[in-house]
Amino acid sequence: MPAPKIRRTTPHFSMTRAPTVGCLFSGMGGFASGLQEAGFKIVWASDIDADACETFRHRFKGTRVIQESVQHFSVQKYHLASVDVFAAGFPCQSFSQAGNRRGFNDPKGTIFFEIPRILSELAEHQRPRLLLLENVPHLLYGGQGSWFQQICNSIRRSGYWFRRDSCWLVKVHQETSIPQDRQRLFMVAASRHHFSFNPYHPPPSRPTKKNKTQSLNEIIDRSHPASTNDYLPKNTKYYNMISQAMLRGTSRSNIYQLRRSYVREKKGGLCPTLTANMGTGGHNVPFIRDSWGIRRLSVTEVAQLQGFANVENLFPESIPTTQRYRLLGNAVCVNAATRLGEDCGRILRETPWKA
Repeated sequence: MPAPKIRRTTPHFSMTRAPTVGCLFSGMGGFASGLQEAGFKIVWASDIDADACETFRHRFKGTRVIQESVQHFSVQKYHLASVDVFAAGFPCQSFSQAGNRRGFNDPKGTIFFEIPRILSELAEHQRPRLLLLENVPHLLYGGQGSWFQQICNSIRRSGYWFRRDSCWLVKVHQETSIPQDRQRLFMVAASRHHFSFNPYHPPPSRPTKKNKTQSLNEIIDRSHPASTNDYLPKNTKYYNMISQAMLRGTSRSNIYQLRRSYVREKKGGLCPTLTANMGTGGHNVPFIRDSWGIRRLSVTEVAQLQGFANVENLFPESIPTTQRYRLLGNAVCVNAATRLGEDCGRILRETPWKA
């Protein structure tokens, strides 16, 4: 009688330890902060910006931070350990509806392709199980859809499951407790070597009753004077523009945003989208009125509106105020990154993956 055939199956595993993360385009660590809050361990980070790297080191003690242009960055060059996740908020100016909208015809747009180039250095089993990418929503639609298709093709050629259904379009004030009108795109790709499909799906919108948004009054302090440097001098062009807009507006407690040639009142108890140039005194600066005059939002208030904790010790003393605003405006909203991290953490813990 012939011996029974042995049925061989591919062993499957799930993760019982804290998943590890390497951060490209790490900035001051908004993406990393959210993932850390969700239980991930930040192993290394890289950015070209000196102030961003200094701030990241200040905030993530013991994490290896590499200041380097992504074009010259290499996992092998720096002898970096394999990680479970790559997190990358790659430059968005080329894809933004408010930017030049040149997409991959802009040299800044082609920086995205450094991500698959870095992945190609690694053997399949060494590549991260998940890629977590962040950018602007217009990336989905720009170039009549060709921009996103190029992203898809490149990620798939790198050995990952990825498609439109693996993207989360998030409105920060609707999906988190942060009262900022900010929209971003998160993209999640899963390694074909480790998964037989992409297990990520964007979360359903949270019911309003379960997602209580903070009031601006909980964040903006009108009970004490801010720094003298935050107030606009009277009898200046900008002071008069903003003052007149506040008189015409529906509420003096709203935030008023200085645009290129006009002032916009942000209604609905929300802060307008915070941007990198808000600390320079010109375009996109958000202003409020208090008992001492008209002032821009403070660094502390902006940090809270981006979801950062421990805001009093957020930066090393060497970082100037203008650069603090810039770094905060460029950051990924921490609370949105935490929600993404919670979902991806469950994937790594609960979805079987191949060794």
